[in-house]
Amino acid sequence: MPVREQGLRRVAAVTTGLAVAGVVGSVAVATIARADTQSAKAGTSSTSTPTAGTPDDSPSLSGSTGQQPHATSGGS
Repeated sequence: MPVREQGLRRVAAVTTGLAVAGVVGSVAVATIARADTQSAKAGTSSTSTPTAGTPDDSPSLSGSTGQQPHATSGGS
């Protein structure tokens, strides 16, 4: 088999491998995002747990209003 054919086959194999890896990665991210969304709807979080000794109802950074802090953009 000529060297050129071997190179073309190798390029095709690498391209196919990268495509498969991309699909697998996308499916993994989508699965994690879906699980996080469903846990948020249920009122639980799969990605963060409270630190030991910290009650779940501790005051937020924004005061006692129960609103979470948010970032704003100054614009131009």
